[in-house]
Amino acid sequence: MAWVTGRRSLLFLTGVASFGGSLYYRETNNRADNHQDDACNIPSKRTFDSFANHIWSGSPVDERNDKIVTRYSSAYLANKGIGFCSLGFHRIELAPQQNWTFGLLSEGFRGWETSAFIFRALIPTICAVLSLALGKNASRPGKEDLSTEPEPPITSEKIDMSIRKAFLDVDHGVVDQAPDMIISSPSQALNMVQLSAAVSGSTGMLAVYDESRRILKVANVGDARAVLGRKALHENGMPCFEVHVLSSEHTSSNPSELARLQESHSDTDIKVLQEYVERDITRAFGLAMCKWSQSLQDRIYRDYLGESPLVNLLPRSTSDPENQQQPYLNAEPDIRTIHVRPGDFLVMASKGVWDSLANEEVIGLVGVWLARQNCNPRTPISHPSLEKIYDQNMLPVKFPEKWEDTTTWYQKMKIQKKYICVDTNVAAHLVRNALGGANQAFTEGVLRLPYPLSANSRGELAVMVLQFE
Repeated sequence: MAWVTGRRSLLFLTGVASFGGSLYYRETNNRADNHQDDACNIPSKRTFDSFANHIWSGSPVDERNDKIVTRYSSAYLANKGIGFCSLGFHRIELAPQQNWTFGLLSEGFRGWETSAFIFRALIPTICAVLSLALGKNASRPGKEDLSTEPEPPITSEKIDMSIRKAFLDVDHGVVDQAPDMIISSPSQALNMVQLSAAVSGSTGMLAVYDESRRILKVANVGDARAVLGRKALHENGMPCFEVHVLSSEHTSSNPSELARLQESHSDTDIKVLQEYVERDITRAFGLAMCKWSQSLQDRIYRDYLGESPLVNLLPRSTSDPENQQQPYLNAEPDIRTIHVRPGDFLVMASKGVWDSLANEEVIGLVGVWLARQNCNPRTPISHPSLEKIYDQNMLPVKFPEKWEDTTTWYQKMKIQKKYICVDTNVAAHLVRNALGGANQAFTEGVLRLPYPLSANSRGELAVMVLQFE
C-alpha cells in the first residue's frame, strides 16, 4: 500500500501546479457524519481581503456535541514566489465506532516537490497502516458497516509503531523508489520531476487523534512545533490557559540530535552537510543526496542530470548490525501523546511562526481570539485604532517564572510586539500577529515585498489550529 501511494504521489508531481505567494487560509467546522475523501476539506465559501490579498474560507458553526475536532483552521503565507508548505486535514472511520482525525503540516526546502509528495502520501499511508493494525480496512463513505461490536482498542505502543512505519514508508517511497522510476523512465522530463521530489527536502508534522478515547498524538520530523492549550486558572482565580509542548525540533541545537550526529560524522562533515541542506535541520523527508549511496549518486549525476555527489560524506557501514552508523538525515519521527480534555486546542506551526512568537504567546493569542470571536473580518486592518491592542501582560496564559522572550524576528525587525485581534480565522490571527500584529503599516510593507526580498525578511508562515469539543 505504501509503495502504491508513494508511486502515485510521485506521478502526481508531474501535473501539480504551483500557486502564488499571497496569504491563504481555511476554516472548517466538522460534523460527525462528515467523511472527506481528499487530504483537506473543501472550503464552502471564499471572501477576499484587499489588504493581505488573501482568500478566506469557512463553513457554518456546527452545534453538534460530539467528541470530535469541532473546528479546523489553517493559514499559510509564503515567502517565495511559490508555496513550499502544505496543510492537510482528514477525518475517517477506520473501524466501527472508531473515528480518527489527522492534521498535517509540511514545509519544503531546496524545493517544494517533497512537501507536495508528503501532502499526498502521508495521511493515506498512516490510514492504511492503522487500518491493518486495527484488524480491518477503513470503511468508505456511503457503505454501511453491519458489524455491531467494535474492535478491541489498539494500544498506544502499536499506534506509535504504525506512525513510525508510515513516516519511514513515505520517505522510502520518495527517496528509494525514485531512482528505479528515473532509470526506467523513457522521458527526461519525467526524470526531472521524480528527481526533484527525491533531492528536495521537507519537514513533516502529523497530528493523530483517536476520537473514541480522546487520545492525541503528534509525530514530528523537522523543525516545526506543536503546542496544546488547556483551560486553567491564575493564582488570582482568573481563567487562563496553560501550555503543553508536544514536539521537539530536530536541529543541531537539540543536544540529543547533536550527539547522534557526532557519533557518525566529524564536525567538518556536519558543516558541509548543513551547507548543502541550506538549513539547520537533522531529520527530514527527501534530501536523497544525504541518503543515497555514493555509487547511486554518481550514476544519477552522470546519466540523469543529478547534482554533484557528496563525496565521502556518507557514514561508513560496518559488518556489525548493532554498530551501523546512521545517516546525517532520517525521517523517524518523535511522537508525543496527551489525553485531550474538553476545550483543549492544538496549534501546529512552521519555524517562521516560532521565530516571531513564543509558545506562551501563541496560546495566549488563541485565548484572546476565543474571547473575541465576534470580531468583524471587514474591519479595515489599516485603521485598527478602534480595536483593542494587546501586550504580553494582557494575554490569558500562564507564563513560567522568570520567563524570557527568546524569539528573534521582532528584534531583528526592530519593532515592538503589539498584538491585535481582527480575524475570524484563528490561524490567520496567529499569522498576522507573527508578522507585526498591531504594527499595521509595517505588516503591510512586509507583505508587499517581492521575492527574493520577502524570503530575506521573514520565514514561511504556516499554521494549523484544531479545537476539541
